[in-house]
Amino acid sequence: NPGATRLVLEFQPGTELDPGRLKLVGTAKDRWTMTFEGLATRGLRPIGEGDLTRSSGQWSPGIRIQPTKTPVDPSGLPDVPRGRYRVVIDPGHGGPDPGAVGIRGLRETDVVLDVSLQVAQLLEAKGVQVVMTRTAEVDVDLPPRVALANRVGASAFVSIHANAISMSRPEVNGIETFYFSDPRSARLAAHVQQQVLNVSPGSPNRGVRRGRFFVIRRTTMPSILVETGFVTGRLDSPRLANQGHRRRLSLAIATGILEYLRGLR
Repeated sequence: NPGATRLVLEFQPGTELDPGRLKLVGTAKDRWTMTFEGLATRGLRPIGEGDLTRSSGQWSPGIRIQPTKTPVDPSGLPDVPRGRYRVVIDPGHGGPDPGAVGIRGLRETDVVLDVSLQVAQLLEAKGVQVVMTRTAEVDVDLPPRVALANRVGASAFVSIHANAISMSRPEVNGIETFYFSDPRSARLAAHVQQQVLNVSPGSPNRGVRRGRFFVIRRTTMPSILVETGFVTGRLDSPRLANQGHRRRLSLAIATGILEYLRGLR
């Protein structure tokens, strides 16, 4: 519904919850916090695996990014056998869901769509078949993204995102890449993480980490979710807003994917 926000919580199978202990607290018109009353805090997952404090896009019209139209030069990228591989590129969020909203109103959905379209262009230039979960600002739920990837029999699935934390913490910046459990996914994540770090000097290496995001947990092929920087970060945000840096990110992600594919037998 227009103006409505849907909040989905996933728990391990067999988890029993008392609804009376779940509390959604509005701390401002654009912020909310989910609390679990009486729940011990031991073993909580890191913020990157399920941030329940999100910034709303309503409070700053700010920067609006349009997809880059100038073709990206694929020369210098690793070669792979043409026509052998199919990769699904998944730009996070989209449509009415802007994802994270950061400094000067920079929207995650705008950043990752531009980067994803360029990654797709680069891979196609190297002979990789590319399937995208979205190519415009449209709303695509998580299950259809997974279903598409599983249906086309992809060699790899790469979900592209930008990170966020409270706007009061601009000192938090960094690059991280998540995988679920497959060792092949871990290798793919390591390639992409290193390449993105190479074009993000000074941005902290937050590592290759295991995560339980829906799109990497339910896909049947090697799958990763890469966080290209913090839209709320003093260092990362201006870079993500810069067309040249987004071009470098696309080259980095494409390089990491091609390195992984080149290592397949």
